[in-house]
Amino acid sequence: MKQVTSIMSGILLAFVIAGGSGGARANAQDGTGEIFTVPFAFTVDGHDIQPGTYEVRRDLSPFLLSVENVKTGEKELFSVRPEQRRAIPAKGLLVFQRCGDRNKLSEFHVPGTNLYSATIDARPRKSTEVESCSRAETMTIAAR
Repeated sequence: MKQVTSIMSGILLAFVIAGGSGGARANAQDGTGEIFTVPFAFTVDGHDIQPGTYEVRRDLSPFLLSVENVKTGEKELFSVRPEQRRAIPAKGLLVFQRCGDRNKLSEFHVPGTNLYSATIDARPRKSTEVESCSRAETMTIAAR
């Protein structure tokens, strides 16, 4: 009887250890982002961001996107809308809408999935902005 109890305790301990390490691995994967080098200034939700190298990730929920400057550590959070698309990129992608000399981050594509985060503008655009940007050019940058 002692041997059966000992075996059962060992099996239970193995499941607890395996489950704990799997949870830690899942959390670590959720916390990693994609590194992008953006050679131009851009905006996200009206915030100006200078050219540089950034880590972009979904942060805390599918409704938040963080953009962190790799060099300075400065981090900002932005509201996004989770979306799905058929194409599955092998690397993370940033999609920008270019209007005149302004570049607006519009999407972050999560690598290896059909998921992407569409940015949300909290401030409404002026009618002159809408008219002048009716034919915005799209640019894409892949993760390093």
